[in-house]
Amino acid sequence: MPAPISSNGARDRCDFTAFLCSSPSSAADAQAVSRLRSPVTSNGHEGRPPGIIVLGSERSGTSVVTEMIHRWGTYAGPSDKLTPADEHNPHGRWEYEPLWQLLSEIGDFGEGATWWSDSFEERVTRKLQNHALVAKARALMADMEREGMPWVWKDPALCHFLSFWKPIWGDVTYVITVRHPYDVARSWQRMAVTAARRDAVDLTACNLLRWQHMMLSVLRATEDTRRKIFVEYEQLVRAPLTQAGRLAQFLDEQTGRQHAEEAVEWMAAAVAPSLRRNRCDRPLAEILESTTAQQALYQLLQQKVSDPTAEFAVEFQMPEGWWQFVRESEAVARGRGDETERCPSPQT
Repeated sequence: MPAPISSNGARDRCDFTAFLCSSPSSAADAQAVSRLRSPVTSNGHEGRPPGIIVLGSERSGTSVVTEMIHRWGTYAGPSDKLTPADEHNPHGRWEYEPLWQLLSEIGDFGEGATWWSDSFEERVTRKLQNHALVAKARALMADMEREGMPWVWKDPALCHFLSFWKPIWGDVTYVITVRHPYDVARSWQRMAVTAARRDAVDLTACNLLRWQHMMLSVLRATEDTRRKIFVEYEQLVRAPLTQAGRLAQFLDEQTGRQHAEEAVEWMAAAVAPSLRRNRCDRPLAEILESTTAQQALYQLLQQKVSDPTAEFAVEFQMPEGWWQFVRESEAVARGRGDETERCPSPQT
């Protein structure tokens, strides 16, 4: 079985787009981060630099939020090990290549496994009994901590691996992105399907299910921690300076440091409203492909933007047969199905 379609074609997750090659880091980047450095330790790991984990579905704003966190003053990894910028993310993806390589090994993608399987979470959890993999994971964290400053990891794929990573991370801080699910679905369609096939393949229902599953995984994994903030992409685009200040204050509180005076403006400058190419002003309930569970889940996520402690008490059940539906839809997107057919719908 092929590896699942995910957010970075440059890493052989999919072959849909040709990417431009440029680094998200620059000399100005390095100088600014150097100015923002200060000795800090994590509340959960005495004497160790704190980790910040950005979670969210693909195309939900994780890249721009990670760049903002980097500009606040975190280490994201050496520039030559970060995925390059491309037409979809001109500022870069801010994804650490060694992390994806380890995720691929944990997920057994080389053996044909896929995360669109009801047994994938169990497969990943069992890997905690693999001492060699756990040692690699801890070594990867140690590499990030050597800079002696807060560090950040971002990869939408992490949503599928939280049962493995959470016990290893310990008391990290989570930054969770929220975006209108229909915009997420359409943006991923634009990125994952070539222009020549977009009129023949409609992945909206598939992508809404992907979003639902990934965000449910995030909520389940982070419900027991107070070290989290939810950042809404739409608010970020409308008021970047205000949202940058909110994020900087939260990070200050979590790390016990004070951000530099110029940090907030520099963080806000990472936001490029022109890159918001998909804008849905309709409620999710008006989107034909959405389900009542997805609509309720999105309402909860919006509540958590203002109140991260809002109770996650409903399961927002996935429809029967959704695993197979997503796999078949992605096969169509890869060109392995009938190009003239729309993807079938899961049972609701």
